[in-house]
Amino acid sequence: MAIFVDNVCEMNGSVIELSRSYAILWVLWNKENNKIYSQVIKDHPDFFGAISDSLFLGFCVITYRLFQDAENVLSLPSLINYLSSIDQKLKELLTLQVEGQRPLLKKYIAYRHKIYAHRDKSKRPREVFGSQLKPHVKSEMKAIVNLAQEIIGALAEAAGIEKGKFAESLRLREENAGMDARDVLEALEKVRLSFITKTK
Repeated sequence: MAIFVDNVCEMNGSVIELSRSYAILWVLWNKENNKIYSQVIKDHPDFFGAISDSLFLGFCVITYRLFQDAENVLSLPSLINYLSSIDQKLKELLTLQVEGQRPLLKKYIAYRHKIYAHRDKSKRPREVFGSQLKPHVKSEMKAIVNLAQEIIGALAEAAGIEKGKFAESLRLREENAGMDARDVLEALEKVRLSFITKTK
């Protein structure tokens, strides 16, 4: 059981990474933020381009790592399988939750496989992503984040870890990441406006 607790805590770290990647990315891609901070983003295209690309790549890689369904790997499905010996009913419920989102998970795992891990020479990235990436992925990414958070919360409870603490920690880490991203944009905007004022 001690190993199970350690593994749940380790996977919680990956769920935090997933949640933070999502939160920061959607501050950068948010239409309203793009209106307010459009000049800042234009002034730093290499920085914001690299951050956006890295966050989306990371999101796809972490999704694969969390939901990889294979023997001898540490993932949420392998932790769910461990429940066979302690709570068969919970195992069946969590398995159903994951399988219900399997088509969506496969989509993001395909991005990881065909673009970020191995470049599929038969298709260009845009063919894999589709014609309009940003408007169509926010709800999908949030669904994956919610699934990962729900699963790790249930596993934490099964491991004897206080579920409320895990859930609150995940919520705060996601929220703080988004606030930090907004603070960075706001600070850069203040610097930009200060520079304009000084040069007048």
